[in-house]
Amino acid sequence: MRHSVLSVFLTAMLAAPLAAQPVEFDPADFGKIVVAKRQSAGTGFVLEQAFGDYQNEPVISYGEKSIARRLGRPVGRLDVLYKNGKTGYCTAFIVDTQHLVTNNHCIPGIDGTGVQAAQFVAGYVDAAKPDTAEKFQVGLEPLETSAALDYSVLRVFGDPSARYGTVELADADPDPSEFLWIIGHPQGQAQHISREGCAAGDPPVSTEGKVVHTCDTLGGNSGSPVFRISDRQVVALHHAGDNRTGFNFAIPMTRILKESAILKAAAPARPPEVPKGQGACEVLWTAAEQHGCLGYQTFLAQCGEHPLAPLAQGLADRTCKLAEETDPDPVDTDKADVLKARIDEALRTAELQRAEISREVSAAERAVLSLEGTVNRARARAGDAESSFDPGSAEVSALWDRITQRLRTPLTEAQERARVMPTLLSSIDRELDVLRGATTEAEIESVLKRTATLAESSRERLAFVSSRKSEAETLFKDGELRAVAMLKDAVQDQRSAALRRTIDRALIKANDARRAMTVDHEEAKELLALYEALVNRARTQAATARRSGGPGDAEAADVWESLGRGLAGETLRVKARVEGMERFGRAIGSGLETIRKAGTEAEVLQALARIESTAGLADDWLSVVEAHLADAREQFAVTEVRVAALRLEAEEAAARPPIVVRCLEVSMPVFAVEGITGVSREDFDADAAELACSAARKVSDDPAVHYGYARAMITKKRYGEALPILQNPRMSGFMPARYSLGVAYNSGLGVRKDFDRALAIYRETAAAGLPQGKFSLGVYYSLGRAVRADHVQAARYLVESIADGYAHPITQLHKLPNATTREIQRELVRRGYLGAGQVDGAFGPTTRGALERLQQASGRG
Repeated sequence: MRHSVLSVFLTAMLAAPLAAQPVEFDPADFGKIVVAKRQSAGTGFVLEQAFGDYQNEPVISYGEKSIARRLGRPVGRLDVLYKNGKTGYCTAFIVDTQHLVTNNHCIPGIDGTGVQAAQFVAGYVDAAKPDTAEKFQVGLEPLETSAALDYSVLRVFGDPSARYGTVELADADPDPSEFLWIIGHPQGQAQHISREGCAAGDPPVSTEGKVVHTCDTLGGNSGSPVFRISDRQVVALHHAGDNRTGFNFAIPMTRILKESAILKAAAPARPPEVPKGQGACEVLWTAAEQHGCLGYQTFLAQCGEHPLAPLAQGLADRTCKLAEETDPDPVDTDKADVLKARIDEALRTAELQRAEISREVSAAERAVLSLEGTVNRARARAGDAESSFDPGSAEVSALWDRITQRLRTPLTEAQERARVMPTLLSSIDRELDVLRGATTEAEIESVLKRTATLAESSRERLAFVSSRKSEAETLFKDGELRAVAMLKDAVQDQRSAALRRTIDRALIKANDARRAMTVDHEEAKELLALYEALVNRARTQAATARRSGGPGDAEAADVWESLGRGLAGETLRVKARVEGMERFGRAIGSGLETIRKAGTEAEVLQALARIESTAGLADDWLSVVEAHLADAREQFAVTEVRVAALRLEAEEAAARPPIVVRCLEVSMPVFAVEGITGVSREDFDADAAELACSAARKVSDDPAVHYGYARAMITKKRYGEALPILQNPRMSGFMPARYSLGVAYNSGLGVRKDFDRALAIYRETAAAGLPQGKFSLGVYYSLGRAVRADHVQAARYLVESIADGYAHPITQLHKLPNATTREIQRELVRRGYLGAGQVDGAFGPTTRGALERLQQASGRG
């Protein structure tokens, strides 16, 4: 079981840092029921821990009357809007008519920024029916809180307990390896339950005083109740995951109850422990707790001298008085009939559970018999092979002996689990007897809880036995396949003549592959020489432009030098491919020697496969070198065009009035006008741009001048002045103006939000080559905004925008889904900036560094 490894790591866990925080979302989501997963990335979305496959299940998958649904009713989502503008989602649960419990790091929070709004969302179990959920206002200041124990008691208004009930708090720690459930709202989504493999550690409480458990959780589960399934009571408050050791933590309710007066009042009193060694009186005391008034009176009659007799007298007085006030009047036949009907209904439920357990006992017995048959078949296979004289029989016999030994482990484990299952029938029979003699509703509910636990235990034991049966069958089938392969190999070892012919044929193919690889290597060396010549040409062009000193020549020299640096960096990658192909030649020579000395046909075929694979890889690398050269030539041609445009722009700029030049210098974004560096959004001075461009508009009708004025108006939120300029037909050919209009539609700046119009404009500007347009179009494809999500297209546009010299996307890509990051990494592999083994879908320093190198290679920024 997964929780059995906990004790190995307890020492390490004491020093490990904890990752505990509410999951953060777009602030605009506050007040909504349905929120998109990871709508904004930040430190809030932290996977606390998942053990193997993530096993958190939607509660809606259980029936309306199931235990999981009933336990989850008092559990809801806690929505918090912090004063720093961030929205966080946690979990909280109802303890009485006025109070909720959650983590201290949710409210008041971990950074001290404070809370400006909070609400409790109850009944959110079906993501398809968000309207069925209810919202309740929550006090912003905790009534009780402790950072050390990471709990807060909050005031909730509107009494959600009237409809959703309350949880029961247990003043006791879980037992070692005891099965647990966690119910909450991971990532702010509809209610989920962590059940599979969810258990306490062994020991269950660390030396730090925290419950260690293996329940799968995500960000947003902070504040979830930890139920023990034996009595459905809350034994701990989940609060964190350990990033080093891989386990989750909760605060024991026993520690919280010691500090909280509110929760202590809501928790049931811990039943007194029965003194040891009292024999029959001890048994009567246990029975008295189940039967109430009559049970305590019987205990007093039989054990009047027992140390618990005074307590029994007090409990008898109280419970008998309550029974007189609330239990049916003996002469009130209507109430008696109601109780009898309730008992009959409970009996039907318990008898159905007994029938289910009986079927599961039979199924477990059949599974054990099947497993025993598998072991016997393996033993028979070993005996058959031992008595055979066929080649390889001795090895096959030894194989089946090993498999037989391995099969004994799942057989023994399954037998141990199945052996206990019949006792569950005896236990449920005793509960049926108690149910038939029940006199109060409380007795009925107590029995039903215990029978549900027995049924759950039976299901889990059957599942365990079935898994061991499947494991044994898989092991047996694998043994059959391996035995067949071993016999075939033994037969092939006797065919030396056939092996010789195989070697001769393989040598012919291997030599052909080596010759083809040699040709590829020579061609790659020629391509490398052409690539290096192209680098030298770029450097020569830069030196010539630097010496010339004409209009635009300084800028042209910078562009040529940037190209030369970028190509020089790529030269190292091309040279590495060419040198690698030389190593391939040596590897093929080694493979030829392996073929000549091979002792089996399998060795020959494997060596030949490696040789052919190496030759194929050399051919692929030749294609990569060719692609690098083609790309370098294309960059060279583009640079020639750009240099010509720079010189033309320089000549035109010389003819521009100074006020126009001043307007463009202070107002244009990067990449907007050739010859103008541009001003980033962070450095943009709207006042300076408004002053310069308002004057320039009087002497120039250049669209760039008008756009510079419009950009200043947008920054100052004077959208009524900016939008007519951006919507003017004369701006249709000026892509920066078109892009700003797209931003206005995307963000609702002076117009109603219209993602479809924004998408059309982003496509237009991306097609025109504007890096900002490519970036925004990539984001739309990544998020599926106004278009079906397409992570391959998203990655293509995002990487192109960075390759064009646009650095801004590098700071934003970590917010996008992992699927988009994975495609970006694959695009970087195709461009030679990452290795194939570095594709993992995580946006980390390696991916960021590759993108920064790509942007720097453009020579723009």
